Amino acid sequence: MRNLNFKLSYFIVIAMLVFGSCKKDSTPDQKQTLLDQMQAVTDSIIENTHVPGVVALVVDHKLGIDWVYTAGLSDIPNKKPMDPSYTFRIGSNTKTMTGTVLLQLVEEGKLELEDKLSEYFPQYPKADSVTIDMLCNMTSGIFNYSEDEAWTMELFTNPTKVWTPEETVEIGFSNDYYFSPGTDWHYSNTNTFLLGMIIEKLTGNSLEYEIENRIINPLQLNNTGFLTSGLDLPGTHGRGYYDGEYVENVDMTEHYDVSWAWAAGSAYATPRELQHYVETLVGGGFLSDEMQQKRLSEVNE
Repeated sequence: MRNLNFKLSYFIVIAMLVFGSCKKDSTPDQKQTLLDQMQAVTDSIIENTHVPGVVALVVDHKLGIDWVYTAGLSDIPNKKPMDPSYTFRIGSNTKTMTGTVLLQLVEEGKLELEDKLSEYFPQYPKADSVTIDMLCNMTSGIFNYSEDEAWTMELFTNPTKVWTPEETVEIGFSNDYYFSPGTDWHYSNTNTFLLGMIIEKLTGNSLEYEIENRIINPLQLNNTGFLTSGLDLPGTHGRGYYDGEYVENVDMTEHYDVSWAWAAGSAYATPRELQHYVETLVGGGFLSDEMQQKRLSEVNE
């Protein structure tokens, strides 16, 4: 998630699909040099920041690279090393899941990208000037709820609070627009919450149900999930620590109710399952060729 007014020094998973990172006819020595450089960068994160542990996964099918590397600790007090099989919160990768479901509904004729927000939620200010497409590509101008100072303070002081999507979106609309809809760009989690709410309105199902049945289950992602609320992170996982550096006995891994992130950031996965999902996402496995091209060139949720 971006634009939060606080920092969490968590364990990190870096899952990257690298295509054409060097020439196809690279020599074995050149490939090894690339791997050595990636390892050095990963090690430097542990050496030069307060991040306790990292999993780095780099896959380049053209070069025949499938590299996974761990550095640091998954549990500082118990000195447990990082493990690439662990479950991680995958943050704003969740947005691509919400966007995938939305675009599938477009292909099914349930809505159009040119539809106005007012067709679904006419109560919001300027809703007749905001299109679904603007929500997808962050050009709506709608305020990012996670930049609201009162919201941030409430999250800090009441971390177990369960936030409803409607309540969270209202916080976004309680602030002025950044700009007139469609005239500029600003990252806003409120946009993706609205997409999630539209999905639920159109299907009559929860967003969790739609993501599970359209993405997670078809790909057989047994260690991936979408959370709607609660403190728990499912599966075997490392620990997360607070505010940039380690403070003894302070563990923030399961401290905040995940409802604050919902459609914009509440999913979790293992590195390999995230890889499988991203490869399908980028390769066009969820959409028609036409819609996939439109997504890559215009609809960048």
